[in-house]
This record gives sequence, C-alpha cells and structure tokens, in this order.
Amino acid sequence: MMKQQYQRQFHHSEVCLCNEMYGDARSGMLTNQKKRRAGIIIRSLEKNSPFYRTGLRKGDTILRINRELISNDLEFHYFAAEEYLEIEIDRKGKTYYTEVERSEGDSSGITFREQPIQRCANKCVFCFIDQMPKGLRKRLYIKDEDIRLSLFNGNYVTLSTFNKTSLEQIVRIGLSPLYISVHATDTVVRNRMLGNRTAPDILKQLTFLAGHGIRVHTQLVVCPGYNDGGILTRSLRDLLKLGDALLSVAVVPVGLTRFHVNGLSPVGKKEATAICRDAEKIAEKACVRDGFRKIFCADELFIKAGLPIPEDRYYEDYPQMENGVGLVRQFYTAWGACKEELKKIKKRKGTGSSGKTLLVTSVSAYPFVQNVCNQSAEMSGNAFQVIAVVNRFFGESVTVAGLLTATDVIRTVKKELEKDVYRKIVLPGAMFNYNAFTLDGYSLKRIEKNVGVSVTVVELPEEFVVIDTREK
Repeated sequence: MMKQQYQRQFHHSEVCLCNEMYGDARSGMLTNQKKRRAGIIIRSLEKNSPFYRTGLRKGDTILRINRELISNDLEFHYFAAEEYLEIEIDRKGKTYYTEVERSEGDSSGITFREQPIQRCANKCVFCFIDQMPKGLRKRLYIKDEDIRLSLFNGNYVTLSTFNKTSLEQIVRIGLSPLYISVHATDTVVRNRMLGNRTAPDILKQLTFLAGHGIRVHTQLVVCPGYNDGGILTRSLRDLLKLGDALLSVAVVPVGLTRFHVNGLSPVGKKEATAICRDAEKIAEKACVRDGFRKIFCADELFIKAGLPIPEDRYYEDYPQMENGVGLVRQFYTAWGACKEELKKIKKRKGTGSSGKTLLVTSVSAYPFVQNVCNQSAEMSGNAFQVIAVVNRFFGESVTVAGLLTATDVIRTVKKELEKDVYRKIVLPGAMFNYNAFTLDGYSLKRIEKNVGVSVTVVELPEEFVVIDTREK
C-alpha cells in the first residue's frame, strides 16, 4: 500500500528536499547499468526517524534495500516505501545489515549528500549554453541530462543515453510526468541536431514509456533547414499518436546569440509564419478530436510572425509557461483583473502619482507592456516611461526578458536618466534567478548602486500599476 501511494505521488517532504538539493541547475538518475554506482551516503538523520532508531547514522552508505541496488535518492524513496525493509549498509569499509519497520505516512527523516548532476553528452547544434560567453554564473554552464531535474524542476532531457534497462527503471519507479526534448521524431534529423550519431529512436522510447503509464511534456526547438516544414508536421503527428501519455508539445524557435558558430539561420517573420501555420493546422484538428489542445506555439513565434496572441482558452492550463508559451496572455489576463482594482483605488483616492516611474522591459515584451501602461496612465494618472533594452550582451536577436543582463540594463537606464528624472526604476522579475541574481551576477542592490535611483522588481501588472498607485 505504501509503495502504491509513493508511485502516485512523492512524499511532500522528500520532494522539497530534492528541490532544495538540486537548486536551479538547468536544460539521469537512471544511467546505463555499467555506469551505475552502488550506494548513497547519509548526510543527516533525524533522531525520531525509524532509520535512526534501527542504528543508521550520518556517514553510512545505504547499498541495498530489500536486495534492490540503491544508487540515488529517488531509488531510496521508492524502495524504502515498504512497511518492512532489509537494509544493507557500508560503514567505514565494513558491511552491515539491519531491519526497519515503517508506519504508513512516516517520513524517512533522511537527507543524502548531494549527488553529481548527470551531464548531457550531446553536442546540439542549437545548444544555448555553448553560445554563452565566459564570466557568467557557474551553474549556467551546466548541461544536464538528469531525470531527477526533469521530474522535480521541469528540465528537459533527451533520453539520448538511456538504454532499455534505464527506461524499465523509470517505469518501475513510476517517474511521471517527465519533460522530454524531442526536436524531431525522424532519428537521422534528430541525431544530426543533437550532434550524437548514437542517440536511440526517441519515438520508440516514448512509445515504450507511454505504454507503461509514463506521461510526458515535450518540446520541439525549431531550427530552419533542420526540423521545420515536413519534418515538423511529421513530428507533431507522431507525438499525437502517444495518446493520453502526451500532455503537451511546445513549439519554440531556436535562440541564437552573437556567439553561435554552427551557421544556423534565425527564425524570421517568414519562418515564424510558416511554423505557426503548420503547427496550428495539426493542433486544431487534434483539438477537435480530443476536445482540448496539446500543441502550443511559443509567444515569440506569434510575435515574430506578426500574429495576435491567442486568447486564454488557447493555453488550456498553461502547461508550457517555462517555455515561453502563454506569458503574454497571462500578462494581459492579470492586467484585466488589475484594472478592476485600479478603478476601486481611483474612487477612494483619486489619481495621479508623486513622480515618474521608468519601467524596463525586453524588446519582445515592449509593445505589450507599453499598451498596459498607456491604459493605466489614462485610468490612474500614473506617469510611466517604458523602455526596451536591446541585448548587446548576447546579441540583438535575443529579445526576451529572461536573458537580459544587468550590464545592458544599467547602460540603457543611465542614458535615460540623462534625459529625465525618475523616482523609481522597475525591472522584470524574469531577469533574476531564485537567489535574486542576474545572469551576469548582479544583485538588485548592486544595480541600484550603479544607477543611483531606487530599483524594484515586479512580475505582474498589479505589482507596478496598483502598488504604484497605493504608494501615493
């Protein structure tokens, strides 16, 4: 019973520990058998834990549970979900055996030493990490292929190093949903894109997982000349054959910095229009059949094609937000709710702010943010100046807020401050990681020190419109 519950949902405490352990490393637990290392070392152990009571201690290496080899924390939590456990441990080079009885719902009370992140062995022609200059945060250069990060953080993996045994282990432990980079279901095309001639057939891998109840979110990074046109449409049709196991597909344009060396062509208006047309044709047909949408084009494709951003219903439950799918629509939806709040504030306090606010955004987001600010100014009298920061660091073709650096922002803001006086600078939250640092390692305080004006960070319209009004 305990194992069945585990397969349906990880214990909340164990999930939190894994998220805490792996941090913000980006885009597996189950590597090829010959690479597997037995044992996982205990970092800490609560004294009220059933494992502590039976004699396990900090520094012990858990080798097997009920004769099953343990090589990482996910395997531990799965096999330790039984009520009765026979545990084999290594302590200072000697092997010991102990028995543990667990009650339903008991937390293990164990944390383990951080394990190395499984690294990606591919040399993708479009890899963004390979297009980054030196000098950024060290974690940004980690290319992971770690199933743990896929499960807990939504990182995309390619499964290119996963053999049959690895896939069977995913099924056995019930790791779902996973986030899989497909790019193309044609093996020759995909392996060319991955720079990996030995990568297995992804469609066979996904079909195997789907047949055993593993559900997946997928992505196709479209590179003109590689996987657009007929390859794109074939890939989408192939993925839809996975049925209920397919949760979503994100179709996103390749991102190219000024440092890329593989001769890829950017996605321009012509290419974006064709991608949207081809993807939407298949998506609409499948939507009529299934009653809901699984295929989603990234906001950037609609923007590049000059097409309107779809309505809220297009995005279902927004399964691909981290892939830039639906961010603009969510922004507008949030603004719609914000306007009602603004009307209430206007009735209570009147309009007009005590100074001008400089709102910084990206080139892609600029027209949408400007539109909202124009409406806000009409309703509240707040004085906003919106500026788009051109990305000199990565190159002008990179136009999203999540890849803005403090260096570019500071340069742009300083030029604006020479023209006018502002009481506050507002930056997009997408610029910062979970530790509140930019890509080039600046904190908010450091940026504020450089520009000499109060700086704040916001995510949604209400944070810079309604709050700005309340500050009066």
